[in-house]
Amino acid sequence: MENENSIVTKELKIGYDGHIIVPSFDIELKKGKITSIIGANGCGKSTVLKAIGRIIKSESGTVIINDTDMSNMKNKEIAQQMAILPQTPTAPGTLTCRELVGYGRFPYQSGFGKLSKKDKLIVEWALEVTNMSEFSDREIASLSGGQRQRVWIAMALAQQTGIILLDEPTTYLDLAHQLEVLELLKKLNEGQKATIIMVLHDLNLASRYSDYLLAMKSGHIAGYGEPKDVMTKEMLADCFGIDGDIVDDGRNGKPVCLSYDLVGSSDNGETNSNAAYAARMDKLQSAIAESEKEKEEARQKNFFYKTVDKVKSCFKKKDGDK
Repeated sequence: MENENSIVTKELKIGYDGHIIVPSFDIELKKGKITSIIGANGCGKSTVLKAIGRIIKSESGTVIINDTDMSNMKNKEIAQQMAILPQTPTAPGTLTCRELVGYGRFPYQSGFGKLSKKDKLIVEWALEVTNMSEFSDREIASLSGGQRQRVWIAMALAQQTGIILLDEPTTYLDLAHQLEVLELLKKLNEGQKATIIMVLHDLNLASRYSDYLLAMKSGHIAGYGEPKDVMTKEMLADCFGIDGDIVDDGRNGKPVCLSYDLVGSSDNGETNSNAAYAARMDKLQSAIAESEKEKEEARQKNFFYKTVDKVKSCFKKKDGDK
């Protein structure tokens, strides 16, 4: 029986410079589905994605892709099964778009790494589906932020892997291009059964385009399941500290956060919040006044001792004259 999971992590412990960000991460991500990782800034979303994509090394634990432990796989083997688009990818600005997308074919090359006819066809396809064909001979440095993001996505698509990891793929894109990218990923998922795992900040887009949502808080999994089960008022309060109004989108039946406030910022909560702010300001003003008072006392004390020293000096001079 074929395994229904593309990626499985077991007791994955991830950190930087001895500081643990994700203490233990256990998840089974479904094959042929779109999963979006959501959560507040600093919760560990991108850290998890980087560890799965082996951009950073985990402290301990296991990552399994398509039933194989990644620690037993060579980099080229992994790259033939999984593509990853980091949050802020970099490349020499003098590269053209076509050249950059061509690097997506590297896992399939050998020897001197010359692109085959098949590779070139795939590169042109990736440029076309991301609406970057007209910029194919432009240098990366001459592109806008949104155009650069699209050409990086084209490179990831050129790898033609069964798994695609994307860290905030809609960054720098306007609303129309955000939808274009996510519609493209949806078509890849539906047409080629690609497993897509991405970090998204826009909760409504994550809900709309995902089969599953993975909510994180402080390095831990706060919820995992279909959008209707994860995108709840309780999750928004717990993971984001917001009081949101959740409704169903009439076009697709997916939950949408219609409006929101900070938790405790409405009705009596707003009054309490204002009172707490005023109390903190009073405390700050009192501390400043006390500091100024101490400063003035020290100044006067210093002036007093300097005056005494001057008087003593005058008496010493008179005694010396005698």
